[in-house]
Amino acid sequence: MEVAKNADVAVVIVGTWSRDQKELWSGLNATTGEHIDESDLGLVGAQRSLLKAIIDTGKPTVVVFSSGKPLTEDWISNTTASLVQQFYPGEEGGNALADILFGTVNPSGKLSVSFPHDVGTLPAYYDFLNSGRPTYPGFIGGDGNLYFGSSYILNTPVPWFPFGHGLSYTTFHYGNITLSASQVSPADSITATISITNNGTLPGAEVVQLYIKDQVASVAVPNIQLKGFEKVYIKAGETVDVKIPLEINDLGLWNKSMAYVVEPGNFTVFGGASSGDLRVNATLTVV
Repeated sequence: MEVAKNADVAVVIVGTWSRDQKELWSGLNATTGEHIDESDLGLVGAQRSLLKAIIDTGKPTVVVFSSGKPLTEDWISNTTASLVQQFYPGEEGGNALADILFGTVNPSGKLSVSFPHDVGTLPAYYDFLNSGRPTYPGFIGGDGNLYFGSSYILNTPVPWFPFGHGLSYTTFHYGNITLSASQVSPADSITATISITNNGTLPGAEVVQLYIKDQVASVAVPNIQLKGFEKVYIKAGETVDVKIPLEINDLGLWNKSMAYVVEPGNFTVFGGASSGDLRVNATLTVV
């Protein structure tokens, strides 16, 4: 805490650690790895207390999760700290982290897994089956009162950070989305074109993601599914058209007879920055 008080910025690296199998056999501990299980996805030991103490000094704080799995310290969102997720890096991981924190590199990574609010709200994944049950999250208010929800009375199954999430030092505006054909057959291939503008002051890369929603199906299907993505580098103030191919046969399902078919009907094609941030959409009809 004294070091943090005397610093301009505090960078606190916490998370999980793994061990080689022989190290485990020799008695060294780990919090991730083969046959290393936990009943909690929070920080182990004194890490949370350390983190809270440093943030409470009032110094600008950057929290770095160095881990092999999602962590559930969602209280950080109610602080002024910045958060970086660094899945186990290689030997250049320290240099990579420094380049990002000092702005030498503009980050453009996206999460390949959802981060839940709590282990009790697992499983957390973006392509859950369609349901008629709405989500009414509950929470403990800043006033100390309990505000009860229904899916979880004081929590929510909606992830803390959803699949595909990731920010950078610039911002991107999603313009319109167009389809090379809006009425197709199961054997067709089309291209979705999305206009993206870097409306910040720094150049950066964006991972543009294409999701599909089957509006009516004969069996239960995922609410949305990722069907394509494209990473594009855009200069500050520049607008580019990002083209993502889509095979109509990939929109199929296994029906009640266990046959793979592309059913006729309407599909919504979404373009977005993550599974929880769908910006533009168009309708595709399979005949």
